[in-house]
Amino acid sequence: MPLSKSRLLRACAALTVLYGAIAQAEPASCPQIDFTRELPPIPSDPKLVLSADQADLSEGGLSSLRGSVRVSQNGREFAAEQVNYSEAEQRIRTDSQTLFRDANYAIRSSKTDYDLNLGSGVFLDNSFTLRSIGGRGEADRIAIRDSGEARLDGVRFTTCAPGNEAWTLSASTIKFDEDSGRGEATNALLRFQHVPIFYLPWFQFPIDGLRHSGFLFPIVGNNQNTGFDIRWPVYLNLGPNYDVTLIPRYLSERGTQIGGQFRYLMTHQNGDLFGEFLPSDDRLDNRSRSYIDFQHVGTLGSRVGVEAKYGRVSDRNYFTTFGGGVDLTSTPFLERGARLTYQAPTSFRVEALVQDYQTLSQVQAASALGVVDPYQRLPQIRVDAASKNSLLGARAGFFGEFTNFARSDSVEGQRMIAQPYIRWEQDQLFWYANAQADLSYTAYNLTNVAPGVSDAPRRTLPQFSAESGLRFERLTGGGDLQTLEPRLFYLYTPFREQDELPLFDSGLPDFDFPQLFARNRYSGYDRISDANQLTSAITSRFIEADSGITRLSATLGQIYYFRGPRVDLPGFATPSEGSSNFLGNLDYALSTRWSALATTEVSSSFDKVVRSSIALRYRDGAGDDGRRFDLAYRYRRALLEQADASFSSPVTEAWRLAARLRYSLRDSTTLESFAGLEYSTCCWAVSGTYRRYLVGGIDRFNNGFYVQLELKGLSKIGNGFERLLPSDDFAVDKRSTNGR
Repeated sequence: MPLSKSRLLRACAALTVLYGAIAQAEPASCPQIDFTRELPPIPSDPKLVLSADQADLSEGGLSSLRGSVRVSQNGREFAAEQVNYSEAEQRIRTDSQTLFRDANYAIRSSKTDYDLNLGSGVFLDNSFTLRSIGGRGEADRIAIRDSGEARLDGVRFTTCAPGNEAWTLSASTIKFDEDSGRGEATNALLRFQHVPIFYLPWFQFPIDGLRHSGFLFPIVGNNQNTGFDIRWPVYLNLGPNYDVTLIPRYLSERGTQIGGQFRYLMTHQNGDLFGEFLPSDDRLDNRSRSYIDFQHVGTLGSRVGVEAKYGRVSDRNYFTTFGGGVDLTSTPFLERGARLTYQAPTSFRVEALVQDYQTLSQVQAASALGVVDPYQRLPQIRVDAASKNSLLGARAGFFGEFTNFARSDSVEGQRMIAQPYIRWEQDQLFWYANAQADLSYTAYNLTNVAPGVSDAPRRTLPQFSAESGLRFERLTGGGDLQTLEPRLFYLYTPFREQDELPLFDSGLPDFDFPQLFARNRYSGYDRISDANQLTSAITSRFIEADSGITRLSATLGQIYYFRGPRVDLPGFATPSEGSSNFLGNLDYALSTRWSALATTEVSSSFDKVVRSSIALRYRDGAGDDGRRFDLAYRYRRALLEQADASFSSPVTEAWRLAARLRYSLRDSTTLESFAGLEYSTCCWAVSGTYRRYLVGGIDRFNNGFYVQLELKGLSKIGNGFERLLPSDDFAVDKRSTNGR
């Protein structure tokens, strides 16, 4: 039996998975003893090769090999001072120290009995080094079989350097089954600084890199809202393309919660269903609380796409209480709906939508969509078509929409839009131009209208827009490329009285760069602003010739209103005749480490700043060894003025410091602050973080202290401060949810 089928190697590979891959933790970097370093390279010959200083042959083909004995095959080798080899039985026995090695593993045992034919054997009093994750360990006994089974008794493992056992994981027995791809351990005990901190009487784990049912590593934490918090996920691999994760959770201040996630992946469909349920909240009059989130994307045939989503929480404070990330805690709505899209081979598209929302925050909802409580769309059908071929660069098209808007105690009804258009486009090397003329017809059929208000209003509006731009390029003295791209956009829409029309989906978006070239200053279709305006903008870029990196990009734009718009929205002012505010944007890569970003809106006379955001960012290295620094300033006239500073950096080889401060200059109030300190060695790290942050309202703060213990090569326990640092896009202007 070739030595390449050795199950000893399989057992070592399984140990690597058990102690490293299943935890997905950072590899350790401690230097380990390599007791094969002085040995010559292992022969790669597929034939069995035996070598020794002396060889005694006896009757029956039993050989006694002594002195620097080597038994090798296919890049793997046994080495010992004395080996008894039976040619008839194809068996190796040793009663002295034996070394097995290959490119990734080194195992030393005091006694070996190995059957080359069966590919099975027993190794006693073993010590091993796993070079792939920088770990080492001992096992009293390793027994392997050709069937793919292996058993290790009295196992102990660590990634710390020899002489240092800051943490160890020990188990009475570990069994591996290569055919099923599973392993199981009994009496597993984790020690840190010789103190037991975690015990499992039995658990299973994968050894083949595939998904298997079993317990995942528990997540332990503590929070001011929930108290002591422990989650112990159970993974169920129901099939090759779908699975379930059950998440029992105990919160000392709230009660016992059950959560779960179901995932599926098919040829043309994929989706995710997540849910949590707390039967009785101990701090909220024993009320039940729940959250459900469903996402689905797929196709029905080659031309029909389908999307579906459903989100619901039992109460608006659910994410504030139980967590869920920054995106969830700040979202104003949870969307529920389904969308079908038919895309013809030519320029023809039909879309059907049903949609509803659960409103979580009235303030954020009004900011996001211009309305406090969005309407349901039951349903909405859209058609967008264009002629297949063009004539002298012109194409005819049609946009149509039918929507049934529903909301209790409000004006409800149907809206129909029919909008034929003609579009002309030309794009050459150094210039481009396009124009569009359309006629928009909108009809309503309403219920619950006020007395004296029409229940079937109509609106007909022609519209015309044209855009053109030039592209100039030149080489700078240093050989880099500079571009200059002036751009003009003209829009004309006549005035139509629209005060009697309902407000189903119209709002006023931010005045930003996309709005400079929008064909309607309002979102939605209930209000179409009259316009006689010209947008002018210019962009310049500096591009490095060698790398192709855009070193600097700057844009400046403005709208000139030949006539001030008269169509308005309640609560919003309309622009007056003349020049709008200027919008400017600058993105500058100062070096490979430093970058700056600035966006500003200033009055046409440059005497007043309406809105601005400025950020400076530094990045040097990646991961825990990297240094980062972020400094940002955000300002909105009469709304907010904030400063945001954060940094994370090693201060010595072992210590790392991080901090962040978000401060409202307008109210002289700290919105969020945290400071974290981490101590790290080659095999373990511990960090502590104190955080104080605003949770809603004025002067409503939450305080928290977070501790994370990382056993490198094994797992992380608790929460670190990395997730509290701002993301790389934090410099963009973001509205404060509390109006500061």
